Amino acid sequence: MDRLCDGCDAFAVGGVLAVPFVGGLVIYAVIRALVRAPGASLQQKFVKLGTLKGRPEADIVAAVGPPQSRGVAAGGYLLQWMATGYHIALRFDAQGICQGVTHEFKSR
Repeated sequence: MDRLCDGCDAFAVGGVLAVPFVGGLVIYAVIRALVRAPGASLQQKFVKLGTLKGRPEADIVAAVGPPQSRGVAAGGYLLQWMATGYHIALRFDAQGICQGVTHEFKSR
């Protein structure tokens, strides 16, 4: 007698309530992927280079683009590349040869 509407059942009402929840999850997943895309792209460029140790700075920059940061280190310098969700720091000797990765971070 006191029903919300004739012909409505609990499943239909629950389904209506689930639509915004599922839609919100889909929007979250899309936004998360779009925000992390620059970092994933940068990481893939480094992966394609293979071993970084022993490579000249010019080769690395030609493949991945210019670094966002440059700092001084004992006997050389440090270059850093950063994009949303990814960060890598490489140490170079005074002649501009990569000595290896000092830091790498990728968000989950």
